[in-house]
Amino acid sequence: MRDLRARSVSEENPMTIDEIVDNILGTRSGYIKGLGYGPKPNTTTATKRRTVELEDALRRAKEDAATAQHDLQEHLNVAETEVANQQIQIQTLTSELGTLRARQEEILNEMKCHFIGSSPSRYMKVTIGSRLIASEVSLHSSTSQS
Repeated sequence: MRDLRARSVSEENPMTIDEIVDNILGTRSGYIKGLGYGPKPNTTTATKRRTVELEDALRRAKEDAATAQHDLQEHLNVAETEVANQQIQIQTLTSELGTLRARQEEILNEMKCHFIGSSPSRYMKVTIGSRLIASEVSLHSSTSQS
């Protein structure tokens, strides 16, 4: 075998180890083609059993994946519903805030008309919210306190 290998190396097209083994030992059926002289195909019941076990494991893994995907989809649907409800609440509160601001403006205008519209004697600044309104203080109320 070593001699054949040494002769093969010196040639233009050297032989592979598998070709040398085939030349010396001959070929036999039952070897896995392409894998050389290592493993032999196993067609025993153990292989069939292992195949069934692997198929069962694959089926269970697919079922688990489908269940997990279904659960995640349910969580996503719940989260999307919550987001939609919160957006509705935000719109409602924004609308109510606009209404309240408009009403506040109306009240301020009414107060301006009421306090400023009277006879101009003495004025006092009144703070309502963030606005200053001049309000009338009659001479009678200021003289009665003196």
